Amino acid sequence: MLDSITLSSLLASRLCHDLINPVGACGSGLEIMEAEDSPEMRVEAMQLINNSNRKALNMLEFSRMAFGASGAYGEELDLEEVKKLVVGVYDHVRAELKWEITPGRMAKPTVRILMNLALLISDCVPRRESQVTISQSSDRIRLTGNGPKAKLKEPLINALAGVEEGLEPKLTPAYLAWLIASRSGHRIEPSAVNDEQIIIDIILPGEPRVGQPD
Repeated sequence: MLDSITLSSLLASRLCHDLINPVGACGSGLEIMEAEDSPEMRVEAMQLINNSNRKALNMLEFSRMAFGASGAYGEELDLEEVKKLVVGVYDHVRAELKWEITPGRMAKPTVRILMNLALLISDCVPRRESQVTISQSSDRIRLTGNGPKAKLKEPLINALAGVEEGLEPKLTPAYLAWLIASRSGHRIEPSAVNDEQIIIDIILPGEPRVGQPD
């Protein structure tokens, strides 16, 4: 098992990777605003700043819960808030999100596993016509990726199994999901159905605590 310093360093690298483009784009937009007198260019620059700022904020809010200790949230999390955070990330990826989780509350470990896997599976279906469906049943949460060139690559499968060797920052959320699962009685089961569909199941330790609205 990775030591805490190595794991935190890898997660920090992953977060920096996710933020550097939108933050850099905000800077580029500000430079254009300072240098350009053209109204059209200034409008485009403002759109770039707004879109990039929203992407950075969405990623930060998502990462706070998915990567962080989330101590302020309690032992169970509101699934409407979780949905909002996941939707915010999917506003900036190519895959369309289909959320089929019943409103209610869910145990924090399950939510954090779900969020980290939701982040990762979008990279497994890279084409714009792709879709990620997140659904639930009595014993599992299922993430299904559909689209051309859908693929579960070996490094991701290894990270989901807790393999440390060769772990890269971009796959640290998979390792974190495995770590949380191993400590909370969950199992993660990835499978490739064909070249247009992949599935990652979160096998729950007991009945999922969902469908109980506030």
